[in-house]
Amino acid sequence: MSTALATPPPDPGPDPNTFVLAAPGWWVSNLGGIVVTGVVARRSGRRAMKLLFAGAVALHAGEAVYTYVAARRAGFTASAPRWALQTLALGFPSIQALRRAELPSE
Repeated sequence: MSTALATPPPDPGPDPNTFVLAAPGWWVSNLGGIVVTGVVARRSGRRAMKLLFAGAVALHAGEAVYTYVAARRAGFTASAPRWALQTLALGFPSIQALRRAELPSE
């Protein structure tokens, strides 16, 4: 009779398709805000508005790149592009959703 201890199966890791859609309110406020800022900047022709819009777009683009890398590091390889696109549109609420998705279930 063998008394060898059974080894537990290896941890499969996170689901590579994990994705959490941000709440609808964020889509309205953040994406809507960027669009409205762009329209106002274009129609007003004011330099300050154009700089504000360009800064917001640049910030969201940087956040999207960060989120793509963070999602891949978290093991969400298949859904990383979705995380990046959502972050491009929403900014920080998407990053917060990614952080929550990375936390292990209790």
